[in-house]
Amino acid sequence: MRRTRALIAAAAIISALAGCGSLGSTTGTSAAGAPSAVPSASAVASSQPCTTRACIVTDAEGLKGTVAKDNSVMTKVTCKTSTVKQVVSGTYTVHCTITYSDGTVARGIASVLTGKGQVDWEPTDIINDGS
Repeated sequence: MRRTRALIAAAAIISALAGCGSLGSTTGTSAAGAPSAVPSASAVASSQPCTTRACIVTDAEGLKGTVAKDNSVMTKVTCKTSTVKQVVSGTYTVHCTITYSDGTVARGIASVLTGKGQVDWEPTDIINDGS
């Protein structure tokens, strides 16, 4: 089934809990509002959020396994360390490419809120619509 850019954007706005230094696994919320298990980057608790480029990428790649509104699952998340930018204190962006279980591939920007362990995803380009 072919998708439009608007449908992908609406289906893929994701808020998932992830984080360097968080507990073994956390429960996030998919775009559809249903709970979804999201593996964390580390099983060791930390007193402060990790803010290195590598850790921001690891947090963003924690979106893998998240279920989108159309029930497709993020099966592969690859983010570029060189694109990590601090927007404001505690908020970073990184450019990522995400592959979904239905074959859709999208590029976009993940926003990582380190203090809250939250990652938001906003696709900007559809590379392959899965058809």
